[in-house]
Amino acid sequence: MRLSSSLRSQGYRTIAFTVLLLAAQSLQAGLSSMREPLFGTTDAARERADAVDAALLAPIGYADGVEYYDRAESTYGRGGSIDSIRRYLTKAETHFNKAREAAEIAATALDSVIRAREDAHASEAPSYATRHWDDGEADFAEATRRLERGSIKSAERYAAKAEASYRDGELIAIKANYLSETREYLRMAEKLKAERYAPLSLTNAQQYLEAAEKELTANRYDTDKPRSLAADAKHNALHAIYVAKLEHRIRGRETTLEEILLTWQASIGRMGASLDTPVYFDYGEAAAIDALLEAIERVQMRERTLAQQLEDKDAAYTGLSEQAGKMQELLGGGNQTIEELEVLIAEQNRRLEQQARHRERFATVESLFEANEATVLRQGDTVIIRMIGLNFDSGVSRLKNEHLALLDTLEAAISEFPESRVVVEGHTDAFGSDADNLSLSQARADAVVQHLLGSLPISPANLNAMGYGEARPVANNETPEGR
Repeated sequence: MRLSSSLRSQGYRTIAFTVLLLAAQSLQAGLSSMREPLFGTTDAARERADAVDAALLAPIGYADGVEYYDRAESTYGRGGSIDSIRRYLTKAETHFNKAREAAEIAATALDSVIRAREDAHASEAPSYATRHWDDGEADFAEATRRLERGSIKSAERYAAKAEASYRDGELIAIKANYLSETREYLRMAEKLKAERYAPLSLTNAQQYLEAAEKELTANRYDTDKPRSLAADAKHNALHAIYVAKLEHRIRGRETTLEEILLTWQASIGRMGASLDTPVYFDYGEAAAIDALLEAIERVQMRERTLAQQLEDKDAAYTGLSEQAGKMQELLGGGNQTIEELEVLIAEQNRRLEQQARHRERFATVESLFEANEATVLRQGDTVIIRMIGLNFDSGVSRLKNEHLALLDTLEAAISEFPESRVVVEGHTDAFGSDADNLSLSQARADAVVQHLLGSLPISPANLNAMGYGEARPVANNETPEGR
């Protein structure tokens, strides 16, 4: 009997425990389902504040909002009073809304310093100019706090200090990115006594580096020219290291000058073999290099010729296919006449003759220019004359007397196609701002057009100028020859 009572009492405790556990689970489920109605509008207010970067631009109000939001979260997590949660959330929402409004004002009032901060960060100033970045961050934070409190004049003073720090840090970081590696190579060259063994390369490297730094200081936002100068400095520094190491090897009797030259000549000889051109070094490297260049030009010419022949065949095939289709239509209709077939054949013959005449005129134009004056290309019915010999001085759009003979040749080429519309395209290298280069390229094209209008019997309606700036380079901007 006592045993039975004991079992019953244990059973009651188990049931009671189970009921309590279920009750706790139900409470938690109820709280979870209540979170969205409770926190929804405050969450939305916080998201709107985040969207305008209020944590950065209105730190006081945003921090107050986060503090009350965290209190609401904590109270909610421990199952506290719903009224308390609502009070905290109401205060948080109010602060988030005020922070958003303040951030929108700050975004306008501090626009220039914000852009300076973004530029500094993009240039990796936090890594390369840590002190300037930290100073900028401290002053920027103070500027936003004072602006949020309504101290506009004080905020402007701190914003100006922050902008100066960011800009200084940005320049330091840009220089470090572009120039620090070369400086390290120069130190290596000096340790190898390159001033004794490779003075020309070392001097070039130092001069290019100095020029790159001056360009960056003058205009940090047009990095094309300083980047090119920095690359030239780097390559010259590496060459100085290479020459100095060779000199050390020769002096240490690890190799000889003859062995070094034979190694180089073997490498150049492999290039000649790939071009099916024998290369000899009887009197040094000059004749060998000339032979390689001639072979490369022949390959390029064959490539252009084959491409144009292929295009001609494609055009002829298309024309024949069209004519064959028309003839099938006539034959299938049953009402064709000999005259109609003769018209089709005559039309095809005229087309073939026109294409042949076009090829002849193209060949004539191509023969007018030397290789260093222009490259003549054909794309369908369009003839492209790339005037590689008509170069302007840097930043200038004025034609020179030395251009006149080449322009006379260009006029003769245009006269081969008197019925055509001519477009003169102007270009620049990548140095200088995009806007300046676009304006300069248009001025160059205009200068050529005005010269042609004064020399050719051509309607101005058929002669147009178009400037492309640096947007459509036809050669490598990393080399003086390409530029």
